[in-house]
Amino acid sequence: MNKVSIIVLTYNQENFIEKNLQGIFMQKVNFPVELIISDDCSPDNTSFIIEEYIKNKPSHVEIKFTKHEKNLGSTPNFYYALNQCTGDYIAFCEGDDYWTDENKLQTQYDFLENNPEYSMCFHQVKNISSNPLINDTIFAKVEDRDYSAIEIFQHWIVHTTSVFMNAKVLKNKAAQTLLKHPELLYFDTFLYMACSLNGKIHGSSKTMSCYLRHEEGISNGINYKRDLKHNHLDEIIAETYGGKIKEQANWQIFSRSRIAFSQLLKQGKIRLALQHLQWILKKKGNLRIYLKKKYV
Repeated sequence: MNKVSIIVLTYNQENFIEKNLQGIFMQKVNFPVELIISDDCSPDNTSFIIEEYIKNKPSHVEIKFTKHEKNLGSTPNFYYALNQCTGDYIAFCEGDDYWTDENKLQTQYDFLENNPEYSMCFHQVKNISSNPLINDTIFAKVEDRDYSAIEIFQHWIVHTTSVFMNAKVLKNKAAQTLLKHPELLYFDTFLYMACSLNGKIHGSSKTMSCYLRHEEGISNGINYKRDLKHNHLDEIIAETYGGKIKEQANWQIFSRSRIAFSQLLKQGKIRLALQHLQWILKKKGNLRIYLKKKYV
């Protein structure tokens, strides 16, 4: 029977981590589970709550709990957890998110076991937010069909809580490239795209988890310094995959920095504007695409 590794990353999540673990421990499965919890030196009571809660773990679950003595940062913490995995499959659920369907893992496990031509499956996810306009909405509509790497790159449709992947993906070229860059943001999308090199990727319209949306999250709001890091990631993606993905990545870099450069000049932030100008010049071949989109 193949084993499943579950990665839970935590930092300052004392108000959420118990619900996260409840969603994992309630899973009805017929296979062994390895739960890897990596706490990134939380200064609150997250670690204490974890230690107390896992005392009553299910018998089929092996626990690997690490509380780092210093803060690593989100990406190095993720890479650390990946290196602890010994399972044949990997699933993810960050410490403030949670699974809602007790059959989630078994459903996804059975799919990959019965369809060896697939390397990953994912499902629809619900938003949880203090904002009533967002709360109880769908994170991204997912259809019951296969998805390509370029779709995953172009659209933020795959949420971490929904992913179930073959661990063999970690050995392919794209995943190995990713693991060489601890400075990256949005590393998860890169990993999901890497699954396409090992097999097909399947989506499910069934909603089986919740994403707790925070206004202070790294993906929210305008942050032109963060956009420079996003450009760095997109360039690595471009060079790793080539083809249509490379074209799309280069366009996104150009477009993102063109907007940032214009706004930063208006704000008088010349130094940061010049950093974006460097990216514009590097990807100046996209100027023709921009002019066509704008004026044709």
